[in-house]
Amino acid sequence: MRGGGAFTDSSVESLSLPETIQHIDDGALVNCPSLKHVQISPKCEGFVSFDDMLFTKDYSQLLLIPEGKEGAASLPDQTTLVPAAAFSRCSSLSRLLVGDSATFTSYDGILYSKDMKTLVACPAGVGASIVIPAETETIDKDALAGCKDLASITALGTVQKIDPTAFTDETKATAVVALPAGQDYEARKATWEQAGFKNFAEPAKPGSTTNQDSANEATGLTYTLLDDYTLSVSWQGKDDPEADLEIPVSTEINGVPYRVSTIAENAFANRGSLTSIKLPTTITTINNGAFAGCANLSTIEFPNTLREIGERAFEATSLKDIWLPASIESIGSRAFASCSSLNRMVALGTPEVASDVLAGCTNVSIYIPSGSEDSWNPGLPADGNHLMPYGITLSEEPLAIEAGQEANLLEGGSLEVPDPIEASYSYAAAPLSVDAGTVSAKKAGTSDITAILTLDDVELTRATRTVEVSPNPNAEADIALFDASTSLPGAYLANPRDLQINVSAPTQVILGEGSGYDVATKPDCATGSAVFKNNSVGLAVQLDSIACENTSTESFIETNDPARSLDTQSIFSLYPQNNEGAAVDFGYGAGVNNVTLAESDKAAFGMGPESWASYTFRLNLTNDLALANAQVIEGVANGSSDPKPLATVMCTFESFTFKPSGNGTKNADFYLEDISVTPNQIYSLDDVKTHAKDISRKGTGSLYYDMYAAFATDDTKYVCKSTWNDGRTYDLRIIGVFHDDKISGSKAGLTFQFKNLFGTEGYQMNSYEKTNAGGWGTSELRANMNPGIDIVPYGEDTNTIWSQVPEDLQNSIEVVKKKYQPDSQENTSTTITSNDKLFLASYSELVEASYWASDYPWSAQEGTQYAYWHGKVDQNNNVNECLKKVYQKDAEAAASSVGVIWWERSVNPNTFLSFLRVNSEGNPGDNNHATSFYGVCPCFCL
Repeated sequence: MRGGGAFTDSSVESLSLPETIQHIDDGALVNCPSLKHVQISPKCEGFVSFDDMLFTKDYSQLLLIPEGKEGAASLPDQTTLVPAAAFSRCSSLSRLLVGDSATFTSYDGILYSKDMKTLVACPAGVGASIVIPAETETIDKDALAGCKDLASITALGTVQKIDPTAFTDETKATAVVALPAGQDYEARKATWEQAGFKNFAEPAKPGSTTNQDSANEATGLTYTLLDDYTLSVSWQGKDDPEADLEIPVSTEINGVPYRVSTIAENAFANRGSLTSIKLPTTITTINNGAFAGCANLSTIEFPNTLREIGERAFEATSLKDIWLPASIESIGSRAFASCSSLNRMVALGTPEVASDVLAGCTNVSIYIPSGSEDSWNPGLPADGNHLMPYGITLSEEPLAIEAGQEANLLEGGSLEVPDPIEASYSYAAAPLSVDAGTVSAKKAGTSDITAILTLDDVELTRATRTVEVSPNPNAEADIALFDASTSLPGAYLANPRDLQINVSAPTQVILGEGSGYDVATKPDCATGSAVFKNNSVGLAVQLDSIACENTSTESFIETNDPARSLDTQSIFSLYPQNNEGAAVDFGYGAGVNNVTLAESDKAAFGMGPESWASYTFRLNLTNDLALANAQVIEGVANGSSDPKPLATVMCTFESFTFKPSGNGTKNADFYLEDISVTPNQIYSLDDVKTHAKDISRKGTGSLYYDMYAAFATDDTKYVCKSTWNDGRTYDLRIIGVFHDDKISGSKAGLTFQFKNLFGTEGYQMNSYEKTNAGGWGTSELRANMNPGIDIVPYGEDTNTIWSQVPEDLQNSIEVVKKKYQPDSQENTSTTITSNDKLFLASYSELVEASYWASDYPWSAQEGTQYAYWHGKVDQNNNVNECLKKVYQKDAEAAASSVGVIWWERSVNPNTFLSFLRVNSEGNPGDNNHATSFYGVCPCFCL
C-alpha cells in the first residue's frame, strides 16, 4: 500500500483493503483527517485489522491508525510494539486502552510500559494538560509529538530521561512543567531543561480552587484541583449562568494550566437559566446531581471521553434527545429520571445501567447495541419505554458466488435495523451490487462489502465481509470501461518511408452498472487507457493533430449549461499517462473537433523507435466551464451495461528528429556528460531531472529511455559527477531506469549510486547498540542519510550525510519506497517499506538470486536487481571483481581501516546483531554487527 499522499486531503471516512496487500509504507494514509475506519480482508496473510487499526498478522505490532479515529483506541493484549508517531496526527483521539493481560498499562488514557516506568505514547487529543505519575522515569521517542495543545505537564516523580523527539519544539518553548518541591528538585528540573523546556512552576495542591478562567477573568465557574491533578468545575456565581454555557477544556491555578475532567457533585443543580451546555472534550465524569433540577436544560452533547454519569445527574431536566458515547462505562441511579420531555436515547456502547435510570420517564425509545438488553431491562418500568436493539454481524468466512448468481450477504450473520435506523452498503461496484443484503454478482472479482447502520447521519456500527465472485462465461460480459478492441489501438508506423500516419478508431463507454462508469457514484469523469506503438526502426514519432466525429453522443449525454450546446463543448480529452497537465481537449462539433497541437506540446506525446506509450482517453462529465458542463442522461444510463458509442477519433502522427536537451555547462553540484557522441553532450541537473520525469511518466515509451538504459548497462559511455558540501567530488553511476517506486505511486525515472564511498571515515549502522532490531527502517544510519527522520533512540538525528547533499540536488531527489526486513529471524516473505531520499542497496538489488531464499524468503523480496548489476554475479551470487575494484577509495581515505567494505540495508538472516556488507573481496553476503564502522555507498533517485 503506497504512502505519502495516496488519499491526501480526501473526504474518505472508511477504507477496506484487499487480501493482496503485501506491504504498508511508513507514510501510508497521511493527511487523511476524515479517515476513521481501516479494515483489511481476513484472508490477508500479512496483516489484520482491530478496532479500525492495522496490525501485523499476529497482532504484535501496530502499523497504522486512521487519522480521523475518535475517542478511544483499544490495543490487543498481544501487541508489543507501538510506534508513538502513529498517534501524532489523530487529533480527535483522546485515550489509549489496553486489557489487564497486555504488555502495556493505560493510565489516564496514556500508554505506559507495564511497570509504568516508561511513557510510551500519548494520543494527540489528550488536551491541554497531562499528569505523569511518580513511577515514570523515561519518556520515549515521539511519545507526545502530536500533542499540539499541550500547555502544562505535571511530573509527580523523577523523570530521568526524555527522548529528544518526545515533544515538539513548540511545546518545549511554551508549556509549563510543574514539579513538586523537594530535595532533588534541581536534579529533576535539570532533566527537563536538558530536553529543552524553559517554563517551570510548582504544582498547586489538591483542593486548591480558583474562579478565574485561563484568561484570568473572574467568572461564576469555580474550579477545584483533584487528587489526580485535574479540575472539577461547578457554578458558584451570585447570579445564574447564561442560558448557553460553555465550559473550557482547562484553566490555570498559580500560572499552571490544568485539564477540566469532572463536573462536581450538584455543580449546576437547580439553575433554571440553563438551556444548553457545551462540555469540554476532556470531561470524564459527571458527578451526582450535577444538573439535577435544571428545568430548562434541553441540549447537551456528551464528549467521547465521558466514562461516568452519576446518580440523579440529569434528573428533572428538559432533555429531549440523548446520545451516549461508546466511552461511557456506568450510569447511576435516576440519572435521567423524571425527564418528561425525553423521547429518544441512543447508546453507542454497553455501559452498566442502574435499574431506575429512567424512572418517571414515559414512551422513550432506547436504541442500544444488540446483546446489551440485560443491562437496560431493569431500568424500563412498564410505562411505554421500549428497547430498540440494533446491530449487524457478518461471517468472517468469504461469501463465494458465481457471476450471474445472487446470495445473502447476511448468511452466517444477523441484522437488526429498527426504524428509523438505516442500513447502507459500501463496496467496489465492478464485480457486484448489493440491495437490502442481497448480493448480485456481475463479473469475476473480489470485493469487501461493508454494512453500515446510521441514525440521523451518525454511524452506529459497521461490519465487513469479503465476497469472491468466480467467473461464469455464460452470465457475464467482461468489458473494460473503454473496450480494448476498439479504443484508440496502437499506431503502427510500418517503415521509415511513412512520414505520417493516421489512426482512426471508434471509442465506446459503459454508462450503466457494468464494469465502468457507475451512475450511483457519479464521478466527475470517466477514463480509459489507449496504447500507441511505434513499430518503425529508425524514426521517432509525435502526435500532430486530433480529429473527432460524432456517433450519436447526444443520445446519452446532455449539457448542464443552457447557454451552450453539447457540440460546442470539449467533452473529450487525451493526455499522456500520469501527465494530465498535457491534455489535449476536444469535442465533436465544428470548432472543437479538429485540434492541432502546439509545437511545444507535441514532444509530450512522442515515442522513440520501436517503443510504445500509454495515453489516457477521458470523457469529461464535469462542471468545468473551460471544458464541458455535461452529464449522463440518467434515464438512459440506469440499469444499462451495454457499450455506448462516444465518437470516432483520428490521431495523426508525424516523424521528427529527437535531440535530448542540454545546456552544455559543467556545474560542480551535478552534471552528466555523454562521451559516446561527438561532440560530447553535457546535461545539467535540471536537464537530467527533466529526462527522469519524462521516463517516470512514460516508462519505455519515453524518448529518453533508450539513452539512459544504455548508460545503465555500460558506465563507460558517460561521466557523472557531483561535488557535495564536504568539498569532495564523487563519481556517480546510473544503476536503474524506471526501477524504483516513488511514494506517489509511479516509478522514479533514474536511480544513481556512488562509485566512491562517501566521506573519509566509516559509519555505524547503529551507534547505540549491537543490534539489527527494526532493520534499516529504524537504523541510525538511515536517519543520518535522510531529512526529518527522528528515529535515533539516544541522541539527536544529526543528518550527518544528508546535510552534505547540495541544496539543488536535495530538492531534486525523489522520495522512493524501499523494502526491508525488520526481523533477522523472520522466515516469511513479508517485508515492510520505508520512504527514503538517500538509501543503501539491499542484497537482492545487487544479486540475481538470494543465497538464503529457501530458509529466508524475504531475502529475495527487498527489491529486484538493478540493471547495472545484471551479469556481474558469479554462480555463488558474489559480485566479485566488480564490487572489489570499482569502490576503491581515493588516496586520502585509503589509509583508513574501513578499506573498501560498505554497508547494505539488509539484516543478516542468521543473527540479531548484524547487517550485511560488501567485503573487500566483493562478497555481498558478508556481515558484521551494527556498531561496526564501514563505508557508505549512497543511492538516490531522480
